[in-house]
Amino acid sequence: MRNLLICLSLFCSFNAVAELTLESPRVRAMPPSVSNTAAFFTIHNSGKQDIRLTSVSTSAATKSEFHQHSMSDLGVMSMSQVHFIDVKAGQSFEFKSGGHHIMIMGLNKPLRPGGHIQLILQDNNKTQYPFEVPVMSIMAAQKMEKNEHTHH
Repeated sequence: MRNLLICLSLFCSFNAVAELTLESPRVRAMPPSVSNTAAFFTIHNSGKQDIRLTSVSTSAATKSEFHQHSMSDLGVMSMSQVHFIDVKAGQSFEFKSGGHHIMIMGLNKPLRPGGHIQLILQDNNKTQYPFEVPVMSIMAAQKMEKNEHTHH
């Protein structure tokens, strides 16, 4: 009976992780003198329950946060931390340049194009969703973003 409960627990954990998938993930490589970068992607929730993401982490940096850009009434663009992201059941949420994104601050070492970092998203139930995200040059990432916007 105990083994059955352990297997059931592992199966449920796997299914929870399988509910979130990433489309077009990328993190920008920055010059060695820049210690911060950003990650972008579209996240899909194929599950039947809404998921509230409450934190993000990576071993590549000392701190990672959900952020958003917003325009003030005076036309000034600013960036601020967002404390959670809701991904509705059967829907998607886009982290994009100029909008919501993941700030990665205090890089442990410069990120090189062609490499990868692991991002771990965590929901309000403490379920973790690990993803490998490729590192791209700024130009390649911008080209990808431009192509995504022209196809939608």
